[in-house]
Amino acid sequence: MRSLSEFGFMGAYNQNRGSVPFERFYLGGDGMANFAMDGRETIQLRGYPNNSLTPINNSGEQLGATIYNKFSLEMRYPITLKASASIYALAFLEAGSSYESFKNYNPFSLNRSAGVGLRVFMPAFGLLGIDFAKGFDALPGQTAPNGWETHFIIGQQF
Repeated sequence: MRSLSEFGFMGAYNQNRGSVPFERFYLGGDGMANFAMDGRETIQLRGYPNNSLTPINNSGEQLGATIYNKFSLEMRYPITLKASASIYALAFLEAGSSYESFKNYNPFSLNRSAGVGLRVFMPAFGLLGIDFAKGFDALPGQTAPNGWETHFIIGQQF
């Protein structure tokens, strides 16, 4: 069993200039980073599309977040622990959110998800996995709950 809580905050030394427009947090999805030259930090939150839980402006463009929090609870059950391949089944609960500024920050307004998955560790390939997760809350700018998402995991640790 693993429980995890994460918190990230990016401030500015000079409040007159404000926060820089790059090096922001992008929350949602499998957490596998896509190449970007703006220094973004991709935060995994299964049950939602990649980078979908990031603040948006009035035109629907993602701004990136300067503050985020995430809570996760995961339980794994070993199916086999052989040296050639270790296989685990897992169930998880996750919740998190990201905010444009500390003024908007509400630690109790979270996007929640739950799901199940499978992990296979093979020495030749490393860790491979698949997760099926249901997002219970709506994406920014939408009203309907997100629903089911499938995520592939490559090389991420427990």
